[in-house]
Amino acid sequence: MRWIQLASYLGLLYAVFGYYNQYYLHWINSVWLSGRSMPIVTVVFGVWVVAFEKLRYVRIRVAVLTFLVATWWLLVPMLTHSNLLDFHVVGSVAFFGYLIVIFFFGRRADCGWNCTCVGIRDTVGDTFRRNTPRGKKLWKFRHVKWISLALILGYLILVELRAFQLQPPWWWSYMNTFDTVAPHIFFASLIVMPVIGNRFWCRFLCPWGALYGLVGTLGFYKIEADMTKCTDCGACDRVCEMGVPVSSLIRKSGQVKVADCVGCGRCVSSCPTQALKFIDVRSYIKQFSQKVRRLLNTQEIIDLVTAKRM
Repeated sequence: MRWIQLASYLGLLYAVFGYYNQYYLHWINSVWLSGRSMPIVTVVFGVWVVAFEKLRYVRIRVAVLTFLVATWWLLVPMLTHSNLLDFHVVGSVAFFGYLIVIFFFGRRADCGWNCTCVGIRDTVGDTFRRNTPRGKKLWKFRHVKWISLALILGYLILVELRAFQLQPPWWWSYMNTFDTVAPHIFFASLIVMPVIGNRFWCRFLCPWGALYGLVGTLGFYKIEADMTKCTDCGACDRVCEMGVPVSSLIRKSGQVKVADCVGCGRCVSSCPTQALKFIDVRSYIKQFSQKVRRLLNTQEIIDLVTAKRM
């Protein structure tokens, strides 16, 4: 509905103005018009999305995401005056620790469940999901994000060199510009969201998403398809906000294991035949435990048979 889109766009403008008011304009000294504006508006619209979302998995995910934005990213930093838990701070302990979580559970551990950048897109930007451009040509442009990843890795090297009081080459100093330019691009993507869809930043530009996606593909996470159930209806392609050609990938390999999947769950939840399912470290633990139980049961049978013969 038009009024929902208007309210959502005003929410996006509120988040953008809050950031620039705090760090550049300095017009109003208020927590309501600051960098906190983005998590605040995310929580407000998150409640609305949870109330009206029809897909159960997505509803649960957005509910958890909204709760974590309200606590992890809003209340805790305000009460502690610390960013100790911010795993987006390149080079911090939380940054490296969260890479382990990503390895076990995939990029969705951040981009699906616990990220403010995604949070505003999944809540305030929910009404603009249908505007997401898709297609084979755009799928090729996903590689642009590796440039962002190279910049963040370069910035990480610069941080580590300084931590050990080593003098980096003169040209490494340009990596400092990354930390300055990236926020402007991010907030610009919010302003044009009605035109480019809600996931443009995540799809093509986010360096953290690229890094988490890379680590995730090396780990346990994937979406697995039961090809006996798949009817190739294309429903998964139509709902993917990241523009992943889900049906093409499952026809090719029976799974989706790419750095671009954020685990939003729309393809899994929208599949009319329930042919898709999530796989992560818990699935492998379950398989291992089942094998162990079968072995134990087999041994018990052998013992029973041996006892009877004796």
